[in-house]
Amino acid sequence: MQIQLSWLDPNSEEQREPLLETPVAIGRTFSEMPQQINEQRVSRIVIKDDLIADYHALIDWQNQELVITDQNTTNGIKINGVQVTGGILKNGDRITVGACEIAIGFTPPVWECDRMVGFLFKRRCGRTDRTGCPDCNQTYSDDYAYYSEYGNYRSGWGRDYYQERVSEAPPQEARYSYDPETGDVDFTEADAVSLETEQDADFESDMGAS
Repeated sequence: MQIQLSWLDPNSEEQREPLLETPVAIGRTFSEMPQQINEQRVSRIVIKDDLIADYHALIDWQNQELVITDQNTTNGIKINGVQVTGGILKNGDRITVGACEIAIGFTPPVWECDRMVGFLFKRRCGRTDRTGCPDCNQTYSDDYAYYSEYGNYRSGWGRDYYQERVSEAPPQEARYSYDPETGDVDFTEADAVSLETEQDADFESDMGAS
């Protein structure tokens, strides 16, 4: 995720406006700041200021929020003039590190639902709003979805469908096994891929499950 930082260099008085990938480290000494964090390359900003520590602060994303954390420095940091040890940054906020004020600019990421939905061929939901979402607001049982006009997978239509498919297919063509007592269907990912060209995919698509 990229963020735009803007500040006036305290030594040259030149305007700096780099567009950087997070995480971003701010400090006085390049070599004292981490090269990587959680296998991600760190963008390192060097500001020559006696009030700034060798490794002063880190800006990174946490739970889809941009967060700045002071690295236990003597002078700390400020967000919009308020002394803090860390906090959530909003687009347009101004942070003070030493005597340098840095403006923060970024486009907040769009939240997308990462729930896997569908009873046979799972897919990522991807909705950006849970309001009225049939997947988030309906009842799930062991991650099998409830679909309007059909009911719960385990309650009837899913069980009958799988039972008919297995019983009618020759043993060598039965791509999955079905347990009528538990309602469990056992098939591998490779089986699922091969089934996408068959009636199963059409069935799920026609009934609005995928």
